[in-house]
Amino acid sequence: MSTSNTVRTADAVTAPGVRTSAVRPADALPTADAVTTPYADPVPTAPRMAQPFHRAARAIPRPHYWWRPLVALAVFAVSYVLMVLALVIGVFLLTLAQPSLALSESMGDPRNPMDMVVGLGVIALMMPAVLLATRVAYGRVGMANSVRGRFRWALLGRAAMVIVPLYLLLNVGGTVLMGTTPLEMPALTAPVIAAAVIIVLVVPLQAAGEEYAFRALPLQVFGTWLRSPVWGILIPVPLFMVSHGYDWVGQIDIALFAITMGLLAWKTGGLELPILLHVANNWTLFLLAPFMSEPLAQGAVPPIALLFSTVPMLLMTAGLWWWYSRREGLRIWEPTRGTLHRHGSRSAGVAPAPAADQHRSPEHREPAAVPVG
Repeated sequence: MSTSNTVRTADAVTAPGVRTSAVRPADALPTADAVTTPYADPVPTAPRMAQPFHRAARAIPRPHYWWRPLVALAVFAVSYVLMVLALVIGVFLLTLAQPSLALSESMGDPRNPMDMVVGLGVIALMMPAVLLATRVAYGRVGMANSVRGRFRWALLGRAAMVIVPLYLLLNVGGTVLMGTTPLEMPALTAPVIAAAVIIVLVVPLQAAGEEYAFRALPLQVFGTWLRSPVWGILIPVPLFMVSHGYDWVGQIDIALFAITMGLLAWKTGGLELPILLHVANNWTLFLLAPFMSEPLAQGAVPPIALLFSTVPMLLMTAGLWWWYSRREGLRIWEPTRGTLHRHGSRSAGVAPAPAADQHRSPEHREPAAVPVG
């Protein structure tokens, strides 16, 4: 309710049949806080409704035009292509000036810094492309991060204290136990050290890029039109699988990972925990890569690898799901909701009261809105 829609007091009561527009004494002139409309109350100002992650566009106080998702997809596609071209041209010019920095024949040598720049950088560029698309289409770059309109670093940091050591133990232990690729200590040359530094710095961006492109973007594109998050979770799964060149065993792991990360983004209201799981897995594997005698390649995956990859991923996701529900006071299948405010309400909470209501006495405030979606 706006500030002009105040409660009439006894001083404003008139005799039956007397119009409120009649001339009144000068000392009865209304103040700015007591202005009323003679015939109708003004339309109340509705507070923002707290929305789950896939419906974040519905928390923006403006018409939800049907074409906004199409603009987001178009801007993402165009900007991503331009960024990749800029990277490729830059690498080409650099290798012309310095032939020793040329790409290897396999383009997947973990000891070649330029291989790592191109292989990881092309995927990492998905993140700025999605953020730019969200900013242009919806006017809110932060909605791609979470329902708080920002990246929740504290949430990621607390979960990382458990998830990163677990993945380090699993991937190192699994590589040693399966023995599919022998490990060896490489010579600590400048290219090897440079490649290792690039892995440490760029792998988190590479994993985050996939989460923004295959989780945040489709969830919020389809969520602008459709109430159910299932569409935004399942439709990008085939695209995520095609982008990985594994055999059928590896594709099972990829598909389950994509579905699980989509569900986790919906549950937690953001990308922090999906990015954490993705980064922890890729980081530990890529850090082992320079110690392998063979270049990185996607292809045949032994079925036993599912025991060291898929099963732990599902168990850790279930653990994070339960922990987050307890932490935020949510039911198991209740998602986090927010209004894209940095200091908004708690997970399942309601939208904050309008600014006008915050200065009223408690008995005159509007009731909080019930979240929908």
